[in-house]
Amino acid sequence: SSGINAEYGAHGPVKTFCFKRLCFLESKFNLHVLLNEQNETAAQKAVPHRDFYNVRKVDTHIHGSSCFNQKHLLRFIKKKLKKYPDEKVFQAPDGRVMTLQEVFGG
Repeated sequence: SSGINAEYGAHGPVKTFCFKRLCFLESKFNLHVLLNEQNETAAQKAVPHRDFYNVRKVDTHIHGSSCFNQKHLLRFIKKKLKKYPDEKVFQAPDGRVMTLQEVFGG
């Protein structure tokens, strides 16, 4: 599963396509913002009950120290593998559904 993703990540034409696609989508979004920013701001301000669910700005500032490190990820996987070994978690390209136990070769 991760081997397939790694192959795609190292595949030049796929990387080029993905980069161009992301640039295209970013351009579309920027155009949308340019054309609709005033309308969306006015619509947001017109809502009488502004609260957490309809704020206009999102803070995307994150700290890397708050992310899973390798040790935490391994502990999480082991815990799930012990509690839910028969849970279906992956569908192989050939259509075969694999359990958590099968994915991690246990």
